Amino acid sequence: MQLKFDWLIVLENLRRGIMVTDTILQGPSGPRIIYVNRAWLKMTGYGRDEIGLLTPRILQGKHTDQAVVGSLKQKLLNREVFHGQTWNYRKSGEPFLMNWYCYAIYGERPKPMYYVAEQEDVTELQTLRMKERLVINPSDPEALAFFSVLKEWTTTQTKAASWKEKTQTRRRLPPT
Repeated sequence: MQLKFDWLIVLENLRRGIMVTDTILQGPSGPRIIYVNRAWLKMTGYGRDEIGLLTPRILQGKHTDQAVVGSLKQKLLNREVFHGQTWNYRKSGEPFLMNWYCYAIYGERPKPMYYVAEQEDVTELQTLRMKERLVINPSDPEALAFFSVLKEWTTTQTKAASWKEKTQTRRRLPPT
């Protein structure tokens, strides 16, 4: 009996976000996204039709640690597995703390064919850890920095909602 196995069904139903890219690491255009699964789309807020040939840099923003991103590139160039964590951003601009592994997929040749990233949003877990740290030390710099990123987003959203409400209220007022 031969087992028929559909890898796409498996990838689409994993709970961890999966991204597959080409292997071009140099320049502003690479690497380019070839595939993402449903968990990745849910985590980032992007639609499948929006990500074709874009780079993973679409997730980077103000608080993305460029040293971590540099380490990712260096590990891949050295044929090593990368593991890291940094702030990334959903399509909406909302920050989230992403933990991920990235590694090369090889075919018959010794050159990588693809890079695969297994990505997970760990913001909720890290929030609990950082709250515990603040209970022990209310001036913990790492915990304060963590919450400042989240507060910055919340403040921005509150101001945007307030502006939107004011704009809508002005439109409803009768002309004088």
